[in-house]
Parts: sequence; structure tokens; C-alpha cells
Amino acid sequence: MPHVTACDCGCSPYIPLPSRSIMSRPLSEAARTKMLGAAQEIIVADGLDACTVDEVARRSGVAKTTIYRHFKNGDELVIAAMECFKTDVDTPDTGSLAGDLRAMVEQFVATLEPAVSRRLFVSMLHRALDHPDFEQAFRRSREAEYGPLRRVLQRAIARGEVDPEIDVPLAMQFLQGPFMALQLLRPDAITIDDRLDQMIELSCRALAPQPVPL
Repeated sequence: MPHVTACDCGCSPYIPLPSRSIMSRPLSEAARTKMLGAAQEIIVADGLDACTVDEVARRSGVAKTTIYRHFKNGDELVIAAMECFKTDVDTPDTGSLAGDLRAMVEQFVATLEPAVSRRLFVSMLHRALDHPDFEQAFRRSREAEYGPLRRVLQRAIARGEVDPEIDVPLAMQFLQGPFMALQLLRPDAITIDDRLDQMIELSCRALAPQPVPL
């Protein structure tokens, strides 16, 4: 509650207005929400290359000067918008490696439609080729998603389903490769149960402990 002071003349007490920083905070957050919302719409509809500061300003109604107060450049704006698409992925614990991998894929599919996911992924790869700052942020974003998969593999090793001598980071890349290929080449196939089950079965066989030669 602001401190209330009264004048000696007996007029109404003077209540100081909130500071400028306090007053501007809700407006700043509202502007950021509009910016990121517009950026997401552009990315989904037209791809990352179409998500420019000019276009975000036009669609959101937020001035370019305000956008640049929040983001240093267009890459930072795009990265922030892409982060909004991400959802926290739970680490499944079904009791088997195959069950855990399937649960992780189902979480991924539930996040975005396959066609939208494919378009976003291709756009991110394309932009990373020409924008070094974006490429680094894209790589960090991918690495941050490895946590649940790492825990799934570590539990599978403890259960004896995966070779204990395996290189876990390499195994994570190995598991992601086929699904990324499907995402790029056959985005509809990732939802087909038999194809998904076959891919998971092959992956589990490849990572299983090798028999000791007699």
C-alpha cells in the first residue's frame, strides 16, 4: 500500500502513483505474449524464414521498437517462439525399454501434428545452415531434450536389457536417427502402430547385450 501524505492546508491526501517500472510490467508481458503468439502462428503457417521482426510487428500490432527491447534480433525472437512449442516430456517407466520408447514417441506425437512437426523440423535445419547463432541454440535445444531418453537407457542397462558397455550418448543418437528419418520422409508413418513397433523392436535388439562367445 503506498504511503499517504496530507498537505498542511487540509486538502485531500496525496497518494503517490506506482513507479513507471511497476506500471509498465503488465504491458510489457502482454506485448511479449502477443509477439510470441504471432511468431508461432507465422512459423506454423509459413515456416521459420517467414518469421521476421517486420511480419511479427504487423500481425501482433506491437511496435518494432518494443520487439527490439525484448529481443536483440530476429533469431532471438524465433528461438523464443520455438521454445513455446516445447512441452515437458515425462520419463516413462513401463518396466521395459520397448514400452518406454513407445511411450516417449506417443508423447512426441501428441505434442504436434506430424505434418506440422515435419515442417518445423525442416525449417529449423534450414535456418541453422545459414545462421550460426541459431544453429548453436538449436543444438542446445536438442541436447536439453536428451534427459528423459538418457534415464530410460540407464534403467534399461540396470535391468539387463542394454549392453552395460554401451556408449550412452551414442546410443541416444542411434535411437533418435530412425525416428528423425521418419519425421522427415514419412511423417504419417510414425503414427502407424506396426511400423513403429517394428522400429522399436529392431532398436532394442541392436542395443541388447551380446552373447559371450564360447
